[in-house]
Amino acid sequence: MRVLLLVATREFTERLRSKAFVISNLVVLVVILGSVLAPALFVDDDPTTSLGVIGDEAAAVGELAVGQAAAFDLDVEVVALDDRAAADQSLLDGEVDAVLLDAASAVVERSMGPRLSSLLASAANAHRLDAVLDEAGVAPEMRAQLFAVAPLQVEALEERDEAIDVFDPSILVVYAAVFLLYGLLVIYGQWVSQGIVEEKQSRVVEVLLASMRPSELLGGKILGLGALGLLQIVLFAVVGVGGLLATGVLDIPAASWGALALVVPWFVLGYLLYASLFAMAGALVSRVEDLQSVVMPVIIVLVFALFAAQFALAAPDSVVASVAGVVPFTAPIVQPILISAGMASWVEVAVSILLAAALIAVLIPLAGRVYRGGVLRTRGRVPLREALAAMRQRG
Repeated sequence: MRVLLLVATREFTERLRSKAFVISNLVVLVVILGSVLAPALFVDDDPTTSLGVIGDEAAAVGELAVGQAAAFDLDVEVVALDDRAAADQSLLDGEVDAVLLDAASAVVERSMGPRLSSLLASAANAHRLDAVLDEAGVAPEMRAQLFAVAPLQVEALEERDEAIDVFDPSILVVYAAVFLLYGLLVIYGQWVSQGIVEEKQSRVVEVLLASMRPSELLGGKILGLGALGLLQIVLFAVVGVGGLLATGVLDIPAASWGALALVVPWFVLGYLLYASLFAMAGALVSRVEDLQSVVMPVIIVLVFALFAAQFALAAPDSVVASVAGVVPFTAPIVQPILISAGMASWVEVAVSILLAAALIAVLIPLAGRVYRGGVLRTRGRVPLREALAAMRQRG
């Protein structure tokens, strides 16, 4: 156990002291803080649309617009202005968003949004109709009922599976965490395989194995890099979640908080699973130049997991998304997305975790056997079958 911890400490400190590691982490932290703080600095907390009016006719249209604004998902306030010069100045100063010059024309600084444009057109038509009905002698109460606009209530006979809105802040935060998890699994998994190959190529492994068992060397390498990755993702999570709580810029539901909380344990499970695969790949080659060809299948599986997460965003109720959320190779990436969307129960989460743990219990001993059978074979690429056969012969 002491030797295992010594190897783990060496792997941890060597990566931690790397300038590239420190600089890359600082960059990621700056990006996370910028993503969290930018909405608080630049998003307007007051969604009210200020509508300037000049004259009685424009004021009448403005009042009708206020009454109909809810149907267009707007909140409108009317500001009375003296003349065109005051209107232009108010637009340039940002005091109003648009100005009604009369019952049929308006002016804006640059452009008018489609909802505001539709609202003002509806209010202007209502004003013209009100004048006609007034001449016809229709009572004011009846005219008010005619001009009331309410959103259309639509009832569907069959519910249609809708894609998750990736621009929903709660989903966006979880997807960002999942994408970060994917990146860390790729990086740390390749570090495991790269460290194994570098030790084989430099023949350092022969010296190390003279004083320790192969299982201690491999276990310490996986444990040390995993501890560093865990520290890294916890740091990112604390900075990101702390920034969200401090600024309060996003209203994140409980399901998304649960998904974010599961990112850390899913990193542990995903790392152990993929680190075992990367370790087996690294034990089969003797040169760094040959490493990419043997780790590519593992990277393809990880990329497929990321595609599965994107498919879950598009069709969260599909069978493919449900299966990907349970299969151990894709569950670390897909399961948080399904939880945040409310498409996965805690029973399904528990089942996916148990399946991942069971597969890890099989892969770690298998990786140890492949490592022991191939780590001292420093000439060319070792087929997986030969590595396992060499271990059996030694046994």
